[in-house]
Amino acid sequence: MKRMTLRARLTLIHTGLFLVASLVVVGLVYVFNRNGIVRAQRSVAPKAPVTAPTGAVPGTSAATTRSQPVSTGEALGDLMTSQLVLSLLTFVVLGAIAGVLSWWLSGRLLRRVHLMTAQAQSLSTANLHKRIALAGPHDELKELADTFDDLLGRLDDAFQVQGRFIANASHELRTPLAVTRTVIQVGLSSAEPGDVQRARDELLRINDRSIDLISGLLQLARGEQELRHRERVRLDQVAVYVLQESPAGVVTFDVRTASCTVLGDELLLSQLIGNLVQNAVRYNNPGGTVSVRVGVAGEHGRLEVCNTGPVVPAEDVGRLFEPFQRGGTPRTGASTGSGLGLSIVRAISTAHDGKVTAEANPRGGLTVAVEIPLARR
Repeated sequence: MKRMTLRARLTLIHTGLFLVASLVVVGLVYVFNRNGIVRAQRSVAPKAPVTAPTGAVPGTSAATTRSQPVSTGEALGDLMTSQLVLSLLTFVVLGAIAGVLSWWLSGRLLRRVHLMTAQAQSLSTANLHKRIALAGPHDELKELADTFDDLLGRLDDAFQVQGRFIANASHELRTPLAVTRTVIQVGLSSAEPGDVQRARDELLRINDRSIDLISGLLQLARGEQELRHRERVRLDQVAVYVLQESPAGVVTFDVRTASCTVLGDELLLSQLIGNLVQNAVRYNNPGGTVSVRVGVAGEHGRLEVCNTGPVVPAEDVGRLFEPFQRGGTPRTGASTGSGLGLSIVRAISTAHDGKVTAEANPRGGLTVAVEIPLARR
């Protein structure tokens, strides 16, 4: 049985069960009819010696008259034998029909399984975007195929995140590594103390930028992954904590918060708020303002960060959410950054089943709003 195909096993099992059930039915019918015929035979059998009837033909014996019940019994026996043979023949024919139908039905049911198997065998990292999309009734096989499609979707997303991470890292790290090599070859080849000092400072700056870049890439990759654990987080308290850690004196903060509890990861949400605040401070006018609002909007917790700064063309707002896209030259003396801030914000908000929008302010600066579903009571 273990070496047989599933279709053959299903056919054999279904046909065997049908034959067993048919054999039981045939046996019961035969026994029931036989008992009925025996009772009928007994009811018509003579209970007293048979005498020759009056006016019998001379030369006719009584034995001839008593032979009539014996002939009836033989006829009934022949009838039972014929019925048994007919029942067994019907049993064999119906068993053969049941086997053919079971083979056909098993093949029809397993056809969808063969489609799933063929699709799974054809998958690779190059075509994870394909789906089974199994048609037919919404049964166990359809549920299994849909589950498999969901798994393929998660694998596809994971491979895309990994691919973007590798591409972004290789693209952005190539430049600082090339600059580092040049500084080492040129700056450190001089014996002048001033040249060595400048080369050392340049190497430290490049090293710091590389560290910031790698940290940003790791945050982006983590934010694009599906959350495995969610907990109740006070979004307003996280915002206050992040703002307390922000540098003071460069710009003025205007903070207004209301109690707001969302469901998510506290560390990722703090990174989201931190990136928004850092961008708002970096791309701002000296002495400008950063407004932070946290509250409830319908069934979502809403975080809004607005800053003053250079005018941003409306057509460039959407581009700022792409990796390594910068809005212009920082005006508050902050470092240039890696261009991953808003990309990280969008990835984290998507992981929390939320959304992020941005709008250019008429007098300069951006207003970025993030909405995350509230935690149910």
